[in-house]
Amino acid sequence: MTLEDAKLKALDLSKKLLQGDDVVAERQRRANMPLFRDYIEQTYLPHSKATKRSYEDERQLIANHLLPAFGDSRLHQVKKIELKNFVQTKLQEGYNPSTVNRMIAAIKMVFNRAEEWDLITTNENPARGVRGVRVPVRVDRFLSPEEAQRLQKELQASESPMLQFVIAFLLLTGARKREALDAKWSHFDFERATWTIPLSKSGKPRYVPLSPSASDVLKKLQACSFRVMGYRWQDCEWVFPNPRTRKPFINIFFAWNRARQRAGLPDVRIHDLRHSFASALVNEGMTLYDVKELLGHSNMATTTRYAHLSNKRLHTVAAVAGQHFGLGNGEPPINSDTGSATLKNTTFISDETSIR
Repeated sequence: MTLEDAKLKALDLSKKLLQGDDVVAERQRRANMPLFRDYIEQTYLPHSKATKRSYEDERQLIANHLLPAFGDSRLHQVKKIELKNFVQTKLQEGYNPSTVNRMIAAIKMVFNRAEEWDLITTNENPARGVRGVRVPVRVDRFLSPEEAQRLQKELQASESPMLQFVIAFLLLTGARKREALDAKWSHFDFERATWTIPLSKSGKPRYVPLSPSASDVLKKLQACSFRVMGYRWQDCEWVFPNPRTRKPFINIFFAWNRARQRAGLPDVRIHDLRHSFASALVNEGMTLYDVKELLGHSNMATTTRYAHLSNKRLHTVAAVAGQHFGLGNGEPPINSDTGSATLKNTTFISDETSIR
C-alpha cells in the first residue's frame, strides 16, 4: 500500500468511527461472508426448489454458468465490472442474447435474494441496475398450407412414431410444447370436447376447447397399438409418452429437427406452430379476443402481435370508407387475402392406425 492509499484508508476509517460505525463488527461480518458457491448450494437452491416450478432449469443454468464464474468469490467481492465482463464473454462465446438475458435474470435473482435475506447490503449488491442485452426482433414464422403438407410427409416418415401426433396436436390447438407433452388422458373430456390443463404458464388451470380435428388426432392415437423397441404402452396414463420410459418426453428436439430439415424448413421452431395456429384463426376472420382465449394469454397486449395478419378482414373494413363517401364501389381489392395462413384441407395424421 502506498503512503497516499494509507492516508485515504485512515481517513475513511476515521469517518466511520466518528459516525459511530462498529468497524470491528463490519470487518467480522465480511470475514464470515459465505462463498458464492456455498450460498447457492446451502441457501438459494433449497429455497428455489421449494418455491419455483422452474427450479430444475434454474439449477442447471446456475451450475453451468454462474458457479464457474463466481463460485470461489465471497458474496460481497463480486463487482459490477465482473458481471459486465461475464455478459460480454457469454456473447463472444456465441450464446443467444435471449439466453444471456436468462443468465442476467438469474444473477439478479440470486443477489437480490441475498440482499433481502440480509447477507449483503444494498451497496454490496452488484446486480442492482444491471440491464439485459438488446435482443434482435425476430419476425414471427407462420407455416403456409404448402409447408404444412411437406412437414406432414416428413413427420409420418419420422423414426419417432409419436412425433406426428405431437406436432399435429400442437398445430391444431395452439398449445405450448410442455402443456402437450405433460398431458394425461384424464385431462380430456371428449363428451364436452374440452382439455383441462391443470397448471398453465399463468399458474392457473386453463380450459382448451377441442376442435373436431384435434379430437380426431387423439382418437387415432388412442386407437393405435404401438410396438416400438419391444415396448407396449397403449394403457399409459400419459397421452404422448416416451415408449422407453412410459413417461413424458423431456425433449423432442432431435426428432423434430430431423423432420423439419428434411422438409426444407430449418427455420421453423416448435413454438412457431402456436404462431401458425393463431395466424390461421385471424386470417379466417376470428377476433383477437377469440385468439386470446384459445392461446390462454393473460394480457390482450400479447395477442395484438397477430393484429396485422387480418388482411382480408381489414380490407373489408377499410372499404366501408368508400361506401360512406359514395366513392368507388366500396369493394375490397382482389387478392385481399394474400398471405393467408389458413390450414384448411391439411391432414397431418396418416390413415394407418398401427405403427410397427
